[in-house]
Amino acid sequence: MAIKSHAFGRVTLTKEDAAKFARQVKFGRSSASAKSTVERGAAMNTMFKSSGKVVVKAVRREKESTAG
Repeated sequence: MAIKSHAFGRVTLTKEDAAKFARQVKFGRSSASAKSTVERGAAMNTMFKSSGKVVVKAVRREKESTAG
C-alpha cells in the first residue's frame, strides 16, 4: 500500500489503496502487540487523569512473538 504524506499532515492514497485501507480498518484483526499497547496507554491515561502526571520507567521488554 503506497501512502504519500505531504507538508501540514495531508495524506494521499490511490483509490485502490483507500479501499484496501477501509477494508483493513473495518475487518482487520489487531495483533497481540497492539492490544498490549492499548492496555498500557489506557493505564497511563487513568494515571494522568487521577494525578495530572504520568511516570514512565524505561525498561527493556522482551519482544513479543509474531508467529501465528
